[in-house]
Amino acid sequence: MNGVQQPGLFQSKPERIVLVDGHHLAFRSYYALKDAGLSTSSGEPVHAVYGFARTLLKLLREDGDCVIVVFDAPGPSFRHEEFAGYKAQRVAPPEDFKPQVEKIKQLVDLLGLVRLEVPGVEADDVLATLARRAEREGYEVVILTSDRDTYQLLTDRVVVVTPDERRITPDYLRQKYGVGPEQWVDYRALTGDPSDNIPGVRGVGAKTAAKLLARWGSLDRIYEHLDEVTPPGVRKKLEEGREAAFFSREISRMRADVPLDVDLTGCHRNEVDREGLRRFLLDLEFGTLLRELGLIQAPEAQEAAWPPPERAWLGYVFDRPEPMWAELGQLAAAWDERVAEGPARALELERFPQLDAVQAKDLTVWALREGVRARPGDDPLLLAYLYDPSNNQPASTVRRYGVGDWTDRARDRALAARWLWREMSDRLEGEERLWWLYREVERPLQGVLAAMERRGVKLDVDYLLALSQELAAELERLEAEIHRLAGHPFNLNSRDQLETVLYDELGLAAGRRTAKTGKRSTSASVLETLRGAHPIVEKILQYRELAKLKGTYLDPLPKLVHPRTGRLHTRFHQTGTATGRLSSSDPNLQNIPIRTEIGRRIRKGFVAGEGYLLVVADYSQIELRVLAHLSGDENLIRIFQEGRDIHTQTAAWMFGVEDVEVDPFRRRAAKTINFGVLYGMSAHRLSRELGIDYGEAQAFIDRYFDSYPGVRAFMERVLEEARERGYVETLFGRRRHVPELLSKARNVREAAERVAFNMPVQGTAADLIKLAMVKLAPRLEPLGAALLLQVHDELVVEAPEERAAETARVVKATMEEAWRLDVPLAVEVGVGRDWLEAK
Repeated sequence: MNGVQQPGLFQSKPERIVLVDGHHLAFRSYYALKDAGLSTSSGEPVHAVYGFARTLLKLLREDGDCVIVVFDAPGPSFRHEEFAGYKAQRVAPPEDFKPQVEKIKQLVDLLGLVRLEVPGVEADDVLATLARRAEREGYEVVILTSDRDTYQLLTDRVVVVTPDERRITPDYLRQKYGVGPEQWVDYRALTGDPSDNIPGVRGVGAKTAAKLLARWGSLDRIYEHLDEVTPPGVRKKLEEGREAAFFSREISRMRADVPLDVDLTGCHRNEVDREGLRRFLLDLEFGTLLRELGLIQAPEAQEAAWPPPERAWLGYVFDRPEPMWAELGQLAAAWDERVAEGPARALELERFPQLDAVQAKDLTVWALREGVRARPGDDPLLLAYLYDPSNNQPASTVRRYGVGDWTDRARDRALAARWLWREMSDRLEGEERLWWLYREVERPLQGVLAAMERRGVKLDVDYLLALSQELAAELERLEAEIHRLAGHPFNLNSRDQLETVLYDELGLAAGRRTAKTGKRSTSASVLETLRGAHPIVEKILQYRELAKLKGTYLDPLPKLVHPRTGRLHTRFHQTGTATGRLSSSDPNLQNIPIRTEIGRRIRKGFVAGEGYLLVVADYSQIELRVLAHLSGDENLIRIFQEGRDIHTQTAAWMFGVEDVEVDPFRRRAAKTINFGVLYGMSAHRLSRELGIDYGEAQAFIDRYFDSYPGVRAFMERVLEEARERGYVETLFGRRRHVPELLSKARNVREAAERVAFNMPVQGTAADLIKLAMVKLAPRLEPLGAALLLQVHDELVVEAPEERAAETARVVKATMEEAWRLDVPLAVEVGVGRDWLEAK
């Protein structure tokens, strides 16, 4: 193994003993990488294992070969039995921590290290016993931990090294805390440690404890001379805390007399179980560690001459991410066991019938921009994304499976593409539904999106600039009104000043506090709950909305018009969401609001080119129709088959009235529930949305499920299957792993449940519009029309004026026939000079 010693059969006595505090290092790794999102493709969290492995392997490369890893044994220790309440206030470890500890122990064994856990004895006492014994036998001792209890073990031959590589020695202790190792237990007895439920003496801090020990030397002598302690306040605290101090000392003191059957002279590492370790790291998808340890071979290839054969994996490097604005810096190709670097010019791409590469679409867009007729071919990142939606970035995905290096060199990227394709093909062997999604949806969609990006959409720049100026004037007016309502000017963009105005000066009820700072939140969600409490709240919300639209769209959009094409070229991303929906960037057009007046007016700035019209087609209630099909609910299916209004009919059943008696409030309530049920809307949220009490909201939800019993049964079936399989899937087999469904934490579990029964519906809707795009693009070409944009359930097409009506018919028919469901797919189509008019 690279960097990991492989000891022979005969070994000399080690000079140094390294003791690893296994549980403490595991906890530290767990929390250090908690937000890193490290999990396997099945959703199993592995961040603690990865952090532990990283630290341990670094230690093995740099230090001696006698390493003992100590863990806490299951069950209570003698301290729990002798001292009531010991660690009683410590929060139970997270539920996904224990399984990772078991894997960490497996890793230690596979690496051939000595692993110890003694029933009824804490790891601290095992470490103390080993340290003292090793010191007596003449060894140097290094203890790897960040647990400060071990400072009592420090001597000239025993040091503590923390995972962040701080070296703790007796001199360090004296300089930082003002006490020596022999005083550390007494110091802890005075100061206490809430994390271990060590009370200490209430009111005695670090500085006071250090002064007392400097004067009297020990806890015993402090209490022997208690009458001499000054000031009187400290003496009183010591008097009142006498029992707590001596109790704290007893539970802080490590035992160094644990009976252990360990031969320190023979604690050398055993032979590493290379095959077992390889399988272990493969299962956890620690590709980088596999490569570093030499357990899998890095992609190697013989340098060859350009040009490559027609079918080769391409690697490329742009000088910026946006292909319509980028320049090609490097180009390379990999095939068989060879790799070649070629000229970084567009004409080289003409030799390939299709561009096979990681992010093949981007290379295709650039080629089209340069006038080269190109089409994207196979993209291993798309295959990896179908295998696990968290595989959405090249570098992390390549590292995850250990299939190469995603560097700034095109040759490395070409090799990584080839090896990633091979790896994902092996992992998806037998997964016919995922292969169907790849072949019929994701792979051909690349070409559709590439053409859309290359064509771009025309903007009415003058109109957008004028609208921006109008909003600037409105923002000034709103700011002045807000200052009037506050009674004085203040910086609206300062959350601290806004917090003071709202909660201190105006006396509004503060909602939740922010997690990081503990300050009273001024977020939009909190302000929404304060609507009606004071006129200033409504004005602030209006100000924020306008400022966001101006800063996000009106000001940047004109600057994003390409100087060569005179059009806006957004980037579409196939791997950006867990549900399979497309996303976009530069700019993100998915978030333009359509329910506000200003949002609609922004859409008016998207216009057709000279001699063309825009055809806008929108799936009508697509997710509810998908829900009807997936659930098989007879009532829901009948409504759509008969072409009735779903919200009116739902309201009639919920309120027990005829259709004609459904008033606007009842229809709005039904509409809110119809869509809200897809996202697990609670009665609390429904009561806020409709302005009704909780009981009435719960009754509405109950009556909804009485009206559509198949929906409730579908949700229960999805959750049951997801708990068994660990994932949910769309009608077409797209998967999303939801391991949190088994969480014991109610809020985590309920959030996972909402994801679980929403994903099949939302993901199927995403698959349907992708299918429609793949089928629609070739049908538009003979009409001289082309797709421009895809936003949620909506497609925007540019068509010659004289063929706009025909194009609209083709678009509508293709979208409605994209796939046969138990209910008809309905599409609303409009034609106009701009996006708003066509909508």
